[in-house]
Order: sequence, then structure tokens, then C-alpha cells
Amino acid sequence: MLLGLVSAKGSPGVTTAALALAAASQDGLLIELDPSGGSIECWTGVTGEPGLPRVASGLRRSAGPAAVVEHVRHVPAGVRSILAPTAGPYAESTVAMTRDRLAPGLSDLDGVTAVLDGGRWSRSQPTAHRVSACDLVAVVCTPTIHGVEAARWLVEPLRAEVAGQVVALVVGERPYPAEEVGAALGVPVAGSLAWDPRGVSTLLTRGTGRGWERSSLGRSARTVLATLEALVPTAEAVGRAG
Repeated sequence: MLLGLVSAKGSPGVTTAALALAAASQDGLLIELDPSGGSIECWTGVTGEPGLPRVASGLRRSAGPAAVVEHVRHVPAGVRSILAPTAGPYAESTVAMTRDRLAPGLSDLDGVTAVLDGGRWSRSQPTAHRVSACDLVAVVCTPTIHGVEAARWLVEPLRAEVAGQVVALVVGERPYPAEEVGAALGVPVAGSLAWDPRGVSTLLTRGTGRGWERSSLGRSARTVLATLEALVPTAEAVGRAG
């Protein structure tokens, strides 16, 4: 499954959601594709050259999976990740370099759930194509009037841009339940990720161990991931019909 996560202005939580879903999958691979810059390097304190520039360079020579997997790091512990540069201009140019070459390389990775952290998305961005080839693109939003209204303006532009299906992913459970958010947006809803700062901290500092698995975020991420996987056949059918 190739899953893209994006958000509208004022809807935080895309990187946390992407990280949680990658950690919840036994075969998960997190790829930072936010043109405003990656976050995980800062969160975890890791050092060294981020992998995404090398992936982008490798994809110019070959679209095969080797151009992707050789630059994977286990950051946080237990999460296979390809990190983006933290500086916005460098990150944006790197994401632009991947063009339409990343998806073929990922699709050849058998059994891998690739989660693309697309960050804040707009159709007017030069890098708007970064999630176009995904099986599913989830709009991450908070269950508030402001969050839903911001997300609503992304749905139709995304439908016109992406090959797969657009769905909603809610972070938190109040004041409106996920079902009402999905109904307001007019898209299927993958459920709610728990708002769990302690769970995030556990994942970042201790990795995908028992503490993470037992956290509210870890449990909700497994539930959401199962829902997303069930939506993939529908998404593929939508892409073929289009």
C-alpha cells in the first residue's frame, strides 16, 4: 500500500500520524515528503545526511527499489524511515527532484506499507504531484469546526490530482466524532488517531517496544491502519475507473 498523508493550513499532526501508522505496520516505511522540511531529525536528535536527497539522486538513474531501500534508517528505533532535509528550500528542491519516479520504486517493494508524509498540501504548489500516485491519500484534520472547514477545501482539488481515493483521518475525538467529520467532508473516514503526547514521546525516545504498543496512539494506529488497508481495493478501482 502506498499511503499519502496531507493536511490543510492550521491542521497539525501529519508527521505524527505518518510516524504512528508506519510504526503500527510490521512492514512500514515512512518517507518524509514535506516541502517545508522534515521534522523527525529534530525530534529524535539523529545526525548525518538525510536519506531523501540520495533517494532522489538515485531515482534519476533507476526507478527500482534499490534506489530507495539502501537509504533507509531505523529512526525512531524500529521504524524504517527516509528522512527529508530540515531546511525548507533544500527540502522543497529535493521533493521536486523525486518527480514521478518515487512511486514505481516503492510499488516494487513487495508487502511494504509506504507512508508518505506530504505535509501541508495545496494544488498550487510546484510539488503538488508528490502524493499523486498513492493508493490512498488521507486528509489529516482535527475534529473541530475550523479543522473540518480547512480540510473541506482540500477534498476536491485532491480528487482531481491523485490516482487513488481521498479519505479523512481524524486526530483526536472531540468535539465531533470521526463519522460526522467524514460525512461533512463527503469522503470515507479511516477513523481517529488518539491525541496522545505521551505515546508520541514513547515512540520517539524508546522506539516500537511494548510501551508504544500499549499506548493509546499505538492501539488507535493499528485500528486505523486496518481500516486503510481495507479501503485499498476500492481506491484501486476508483483509480482504474478514472
